Amino acid sequence: MKITINNKTYNIKKELTILEACKLSGIKIPTLCYHPDLIPEGRCGICAVLVNGKFMTSCNNKIKDGMNIVTTSKEILEYRKSIIQLIGCNFEKEEEFRKWLQLENLPDVKELKFKPQKSEKIDNSCHDIVMDFEKCIQCGRCIQKCRNLQTVNAISYSKRANATRVGKALDKKLAYTDCVGCGQCTLVCPTGAIREKENIEDIKKILKDKSKYVVVQTAPSVRVSLGEEFGMPAGTIVTRKMVSALRKIGFKKVFDTDFGADLTIIEEATELVERLKKKKNLPLITSCCPAWVNFAETFYPEFIKNLSSCKSPHQMLGAIIKNYFAKEEKIDPKNIVVVSIMPCTAKKYESCRKEMEVNNNKDVDYVLTIREFAKLIKNFNIDFVNLKEEKFDNPLGESSGAGAIFAASGGVMESAIRTAHFLLTNKELKNIEFVEARGSSGIKSTKVKIGNTVLRLGIIHTLKNARTILEELKVHKNKYDFIEIMACPSGCIGGGGQPKTTTGETIKKRIAAIYKHEKTLKFRQSHNNPQIQKLYKEFLGSPASKISHKLLHTSYSDKSKCSIKHG
Repeated sequence: MKITINNKTYNIKKELTILEACKLSGIKIPTLCYHPDLIPEGRCGICAVLVNGKFMTSCNNKIKDGMNIVTTSKEILEYRKSIIQLIGCNFEKEEEFRKWLQLENLPDVKELKFKPQKSEKIDNSCHDIVMDFEKCIQCGRCIQKCRNLQTVNAISYSKRANATRVGKALDKKLAYTDCVGCGQCTLVCPTGAIREKENIEDIKKILKDKSKYVVVQTAPSVRVSLGEEFGMPAGTIVTRKMVSALRKIGFKKVFDTDFGADLTIIEEATELVERLKKKKNLPLITSCCPAWVNFAETFYPEFIKNLSSCKSPHQMLGAIIKNYFAKEEKIDPKNIVVVSIMPCTAKKYESCRKEMEVNNNKDVDYVLTIREFAKLIKNFNIDFVNLKEEKFDNPLGESSGAGAIFAASGGVMESAIRTAHFLLTNKELKNIEFVEARGSSGIKSTKVKIGNTVLRLGIIHTLKNARTILEELKVHKNKYDFIEIMACPSGCIGGGGQPKTTTGETIKKRIAAIYKHEKTLKFRQSHNNPQIQKLYKEFLGSPASKISHKLLHTSYSDKSKCSIKHG
């Protein structure tokens, strides 16, 4: 097709949207509601251009032969400015919105003429997610994520005509809906109308309390995505800069959640072997993703018996810090504060569950998303890019490659197979890379032979795919022996607490970095981690022991009929 853009002729061979065609031609058009991983709906109007003299949104309209497109003119700039004035009247103090304006070379909010719109109060009913309707521009990104990607439908459009707005199912508070806390809505919200419930000020306050021993742990994926918040390319490994920043902030110890992941594998592989021997409650389904667990409790309680009883890695490590580490260091567990830095919003709710306590003491006290962590670093005026590199603290800072690959979908399965093989045969795998578990497919089915046992495996990511596989299991109950389910696209690497730079492309780069990092580690199987071996020898005794069950295992319950889901 032959089209004209800004008085220059282009030949476009394939059918594209106006926005895509302009981008291909090196012409930038500002966007707000548009997201490359979602279906464009053209709701905000910022991307409008003139087509044959008429305004048209460029993100959701296809090019046609002979189109005459104008992307910049006095008329278009005035049009965009008026939209910003309407949208931005509630954002004078919103840093994220101002940054977007600067990035897109759009007029500053100081030029706004309209008074803020008044709406209902902020919905602060959940542990993990906040909804601020005054900041909503009705772009629909959050609804697409909740409806199409996760099939949860906790948020949708409500009311009609000019009263239409984004709301919750039946106008309930979010805690009373089926929201599972995955945070995919917060990841794509361009204005902060839906965001994680921040704990930054709580952390700053607790760090000043001299009576508290404040420690921190960081999830596997943090090291390959945190750098994006400081202008570094996606997939840049910043592990040791991250540790250095945490020490500068004032944490007493900096531990690695990868150690907790190794611990999870030991317990979960043992649990798998026991269930296979007893042929009971199969398939075993992973439980390290709290949004998936919430989904199972709410929509599929009949499968709760299939969930692993293992706590997630950061909860396990929290329990070990407050029991083993506290004993070793002669610190009262009640004076230890554990902070987890996670790529996830659902971890905030998970840490508040009553099931995640030992002797009425929470395993983990606070959870920060990666976005919050970046803000905390900036609050302390730390020059992150130029930091000197430092190592994690031991004894809970040494981890294996198996712990590292927890960050990506299939990583838990691959790690578990490495250790399950050892437990079933007492022999090490010759080739520990189980590539069949890797890849971007949302539903992967494969088999692996361990000794005389053939295990049928399923690797799932996103809750839409989880729903598909669970409906299938209702009919074909014996199709799988072991299933890994992660709520977010490609697993934690695409989690709801990740930087907002997250797209399909950035996820690929982060995954590549994780597997590259894994190959550099001295130990690549959880059961070969010497610090894990030491922990069992000195404290836990053996996997699935009485003390292991007390500290590292938990239970779940049917929430399908509960009025409060996760408030």
